[in-house]
Amino acid sequence: MAYRYISLTLVLLFLPLFLTAQSQRGEYLKIDYLNVTAEQMQNFNENVIDQIKDYKDERLANGDIDSWILYRVLFSGSASSNYNFVSITSTSMLDAFDAFNNNFQNAMGEMSEDNQFDISKSELWTVRNTMTDVITEEPSHFLMMDYMHVKLGRELEYQMLEDEVAKPLHEMRLENERMDDWEMYQLITPGGIDYGYNFATGNYFEKLSHIEFGFNEELIRSQNPDVDIMEFFEQVWSTRDLVKSELWQRLEFSIPAMQPN
Repeated sequence: MAYRYISLTLVLLFLPLFLTAQSQRGEYLKIDYLNVTAEQMQNFNENVIDQIKDYKDERLANGDIDSWILYRVLFSGSASSNYNFVSITSTSMLDAFDAFNNNFQNAMGEMSEDNQFDISKSELWTVRNTMTDVITEEPSHFLMMDYMHVKLGRELEYQMLEDEVAKPLHEMRLENERMDDWEMYQLITPGGIDYGYNFATGNYFEKLSHIEFGFNEELIRSQNPDVDIMEFFEQVWSTRDLVKSELWQRLEFSIPAMQPN
């Protein structure tokens, strides 16, 4: 008997419950992709990162944001990528990401005038699913960011595939201490067919060696012994294309648990 994870009937049957579940967290991310040249690198590492952290700490103390993490891009997903650092700011209020209050170069005029770094692009995302509700301790050292292009009309099917199939497998990796966390994101803006992707998943690891323990046959069969492996991957591939995958290393962060009393 054919093994099916997702069908149109299943989508329609669970659509009301699905939409309710997806709106419970309501967290938003602003991802800024930074380009730091070789000439700017020393000053960026020695001074600018501290300046950005001071600014983010102030916004966190004021309740404007929930967290901030700065990553260095270890392995880019494209040879033409024009960024080498990534800043992720989270908040429960989308209005917190207005241009004046959260644009680095507007908020810190001296850095803009001195051309300390360039913002290659910025994106707004919403968190659709996660294995943890809040950051309660030091963020993971590594983040594998997978950017997906989900075919038009198959967004709900893709999200249910991540919720019902992928997430339980990630939870097993968490139990086996080979993963710290997993999240699924949907792009709010910018967008369009030409942009290339509209969803992403974040895979968080404490050790670099843990990134190799992915969706292998052993992990899949440990949950579904009778699964048809080829059909499993064909179902995944039919809903989305993996546009690129990047590995980032955490450099600095600002979260509530780390703030002084």
